[in-house]
Amino acid sequence: MKHKRSYLLTLLLISTLACAIPEMAAPTPVDLNMLSTVVVLTANAAITQTAAVAQPLSTEAAPGDDVPGLTETAATTLEKLPDGSTKYTDGDVGIEIVFPAGWLTLRANSEEFNSALKKEAAKNELLRVQMELDLAEYRPGSDRLYSYPLRPDIRKNFVFGFSKLRWDSEDSIPIDENSMGELVRSLESSGAIPGLRVDTAQLYENGNQVKVIEIGGQFSFRNDQGEIIPFYYSAVFFKSTSDSTIRLSLLYLKEYKLQIYEDVKSVINSIKLLDE
Repeated sequence: MKHKRSYLLTLLLISTLACAIPEMAAPTPVDLNMLSTVVVLTANAAITQTAAVAQPLSTEAAPGDDVPGLTETAATTLEKLPDGSTKYTDGDVGIEIVFPAGWLTLRANSEEFNSALKKEAAKNELLRVQMELDLAEYRPGSDRLYSYPLRPDIRKNFVFGFSKLRWDSEDSIPIDENSMGELVRSLESSGAIPGLRVDTAQLYENGNQVKVIEIGGQFSFRNDQGEIIPFYYSAVFFKSTSDSTIRLSLLYLKEYKLQIYEDVKSVINSIKLLDE
């Protein structure tokens, strides 16, 4: 129990630090307002400090099953596939992306998010705290999707990290070698995630011919018990239009990188642009 609480507090702080990762316009200074709870060590403090800017969700539970087979909100669709994976389609952004079985995938500011917070999160303290923090830091229009690697096949009632899909509707920075280099330099020099050292920087096309920048790196964080917990951070940048950029941020325990990164690769490979 002590170890679980220690990891929970560490995950909270790391999640707020991850919000400060530079956007595609990497040469600009890190926006410190994005940190919001950078020194948070408890869930209550996180919610208190960010509640003023949070967008409240409906208190009504979503109808139907715990995980709907097909749900729609405005121009987005979340579909549970036969193999247990979840396909997210966003007509506004112009993308499709699939998260594997074992990941809890939820649209931001949606009924299924609220339902999962009352159901799945009620049985998983780590998940509950992370979801409440994501809710408090929700940015309307920009934050599109959250996905949590629960992986009950590895360990039950746990969460191995978190991911967020964010859309910048006004970003004309290209997906190329120069942008990738600027992002790497900014990540390592900004201190947004202390001690982060990039060990992966790739520019390539995925299985659907979508050009992506993938950056990854590891870092360690000392929690309030003096324990050093290693994490791994992956960031994926891609574009659906020339004047906008999508960023997928994923952070997870390095101890489980072998299992979780296989999932991350499948997510990246699933990214597809919708026909214009």
